[in-house]
Amino acid sequence: MSEHIGIDFGTTNSAIASANSDRSTSLVPLVTPGGNTLESWRSILFFEIDGPQPGLSCATGGDAIERYLDSGGDGRLIQSIKSHLASASFKKTQIFNRPWKLEDLVGRFLRSLREAATGELGNRAVVGRPVRYWGAETDEDDERAIERMRAALDIAGFGQVEFVFEPVAAAFHYAQRLSAPELVLVADFGGGTSDFSLIRVGPDTDPADPNAILANGGIGIGGDTFDGAIVDHVVSPLLGKGSSYKDEFGAAMPAPPWLYGMLRRWHQLSFLKSGENMRLLAKIERGSERPEQIAALIEIVEDDLGFDLHRSVEQAKIDLSSADSADFRFATADLAESIALASFDDWIQPPIETIEAIVDQVLEAGGTEAGAVDRVFATGGTSFVPRVRASLERRFGAERIVSGGELISVASGLAACAARLLR
Repeated sequence: MSEHIGIDFGTTNSAIASANSDRSTSLVPLVTPGGNTLESWRSILFFEIDGPQPGLSCATGGDAIERYLDSGGDGRLIQSIKSHLASASFKKTQIFNRPWKLEDLVGRFLRSLREAATGELGNRAVVGRPVRYWGAETDEDDERAIERMRAALDIAGFGQVEFVFEPVAAAFHYAQRLSAPELVLVADFGGGTSDFSLIRVGPDTDPADPNAILANGGIGIGGDTFDGAIVDHVVSPLLGKGSSYKDEFGAAMPAPPWLYGMLRRWHQLSFLKSGENMRLLAKIERGSERPEQIAALIEIVEDDLGFDLHRSVEQAKIDLSSADSADFRFATADLAESIALASFDDWIQPPIETIEAIVDQVLEAGGTEAGAVDRVFATGGTSFVPRVRASLERRFGAERIVSGGELISVASGLAACAARLLR
């Protein structure tokens, strides 16, 4: 049985890691219903009514996405549940006439994560938490999120839990390579948030020592924000954004902007698939100055292609991490356009400036200047974005930026913390 477990419950993906007897860490393999082995699990649930004697079933992870797509959207897809933990207004939701508390939904997901893990995990774990939960405006909001996470983890069979800041966990992942203490700024760029912590860390640092953390801060900006920039500037114009159409009276009308706001999240496209909305889209197509573009939008909505569309958007963003230009291509709806890295950099400049302001606040709160920081450990998938990297290099110098295990560092670090906190 693995006694030292770290759980990284993320907005987009989740993972489990364990500490070995030699204090090294490794990810716990997760086995899908189809028998595939994964390192991480998509943080998604899908509920549907099925079976010869209809009953409510719930799929999670990649299986949830497949079931959702196979069903034509006929069910209830729930994602980004972590972002609601601090909300006082989100107490419960109705799923096929059954009320579900938020902690019940999170607990159901975490239980599936536990069931997918190879080996026995026990009931003790160190769990990551952001510096400030998304949407938390007060300490009371933040404490609400922690209480809900404790309840959810108990549902999943983890009755003994310690929480560690996710950037601190990432610092522990980095500290495994150190022989002497360093002042490190951990920059954790996730799918929904970006968190920063100024930490004194070394081979003998105690993760529970509050004096090791000099300052921290976070913002609700992440990889999804940058994906949204590509949707706004490339995808939506290819689907008729900014065009006009003539209504039944011959008056020129703009294509409703709210239609294109729904494109920013792939699952929200299914909300357009109502009789009223489809009739509106058909009317726009009939009078549109760009009917072929509106027809492509209708095809994407009717055929539930939102997930595939966003995979193409994400791929273009990934390609821009290593090239001066990339092609956005979505063959199903015959969409294609070249994206220059310089243009992408311009689109994401406002959120980058917001991120830089948070870094300034963390340094000021820690009573230090950029020149005093020994290393910046950049982690998380969004740390691959060149404009993000350039922002850190301009401030701290390229020679002080280090990385490694961008997608697993938090889970690995949590397991390392578990080996110390749960001894």
